Amino acid sequence: MKQAILSIILLLTGLSATFAQVPAAPTATSFDVNGIKVIFKPSPKNVVNVRMYYRGGVTNYKPNKAGIETLTLQSLTDCGTKKYSSSALKDTADKYEIFMNGNSSYDCGYVQVNTVSKYLNQAWDLFTEAIMNPVFEDQQVELLKTKLISETKNAQAYPDTRLEQLQMQNAFSGTPYATQPEGNELTLRNLTAADLKEYYKTLLNKNKIFIVVVGNLTKQEIFEKVLASFSNMPSAFYAKPDYPSPAWTDNKLVGERRDLPTNYISAIMNSPAVNSADNVPFRLGISALANTLYYELRNQRRLAYDPSASTWSYQMPFAHMHLSTDKPQEAIPAMLNILKNLQATGVNNEWLTRIKNGFLISNFINDQSAASVTNRLGLAEINGGWQYADDFPQLVYMATTDQVAKALNTYIVGLRWTFLGNPDAIEGFKIPAY
Repeated sequence: MKQAILSIILLLTGLSATFAQVPAAPTATSFDVNGIKVIFKPSPKNVVNVRMYYRGGVTNYKPNKAGIETLTLQSLTDCGTKKYSSSALKDTADKYEIFMNGNSSYDCGYVQVNTVSKYLNQAWDLFTEAIMNPVFEDQQVELLKTKLISETKNAQAYPDTRLEQLQMQNAFSGTPYATQPEGNELTLRNLTAADLKEYYKTLLNKNKIFIVVVGNLTKQEIFEKVLASFSNMPSAFYAKPDYPSPAWTDNKLVGERRDLPTNYISAIMNSPAVNSADNVPFRLGISALANTLYYELRNQRRLAYDPSASTWSYQMPFAHMHLSTDKPQEAIPAMLNILKNLQATGVNNEWLTRIKNGFLISNFINDQSAASVTNRLGLAEINGGWQYADDFPQLVYMATTDQVAKALNTYIVGLRWTFLGNPDAIEGFKIPAY
């Protein structure tokens, strides 16, 4: 811990030099193993993380099957294999301190295993069995399904989570993103172990998956393990789906009544594609927006408790502003004015340098975790190419104030507002024109 703190202190004290030199060259590579794409980033640490990604996400199933991929991929690591019963799978993982799980989101699903290097063989065996030989034990699937239904109900009760769900449904109506990857009680209830078995057959395809590995091992070791474990995986044609992002050029508000002590508000806006040259400057600009919202609306005007802004790096990317307030008719125009002022004035060099420093520190900290690195490489690959994750520090270094201003003004031309709370608080209120 002391060493980690020292590293961060050294990084902070050396930030002035960071921008005087180009960041180090990327170290990740990719290669093919009998039709399977593998992305590998070596690490000197004794922790290994391996993820298998499944492309497609919510485009893989119809809305009435929402949650089927999440339930299927979680079942791989929870509900037994031909070699390991469900309890044996858990006991073996516990014995060797192996962490393994599966999940799915809007653009992709994954199964990951995390282990120390000395137990890699044991972890790889569990990982291989889960992916190639799952049995979806009926009783275990039912237990897991009950757990997921409970989690979706709890999420509905949590205002921030419910606001996010409403935001996606409102802004992405008519697109795959209107479907919740985790599903809901109605869609999950009727799914059976047999349904999951059939669905998994559609995922297990060399052209639909890729593997990301981070750890202290060699390319040859990975090649041999992947070849031995997955060379018999089926291979079929797979066409990556198109993702036509909706254009939010209006200033529309959609709400849901909820008896809450405060009101929750979000505004979603368009964003450049992740592999676009505008992406990093746009993200830096949204970080400036987040800082300004917090300073103005919480510290100065006391209008909101938790104002924020962030970007979402999806195939249909977006940014949003968010806050909770008991004065929505004051907070909403204030949010809009802050955004438009930032678009008009931009950021100066000193401000941009501080934002860049924050991005680079965060990237450095995330690089200390093998799981974080496989996650970032995998999501970058889904969004157009893993190289983006490796190039990210250099892209931050190269961004200019002019690029930030151009990106904010090019992509943000309207907002889609979502409101959760007491409609009486906004009765008769009309959002100012953008």
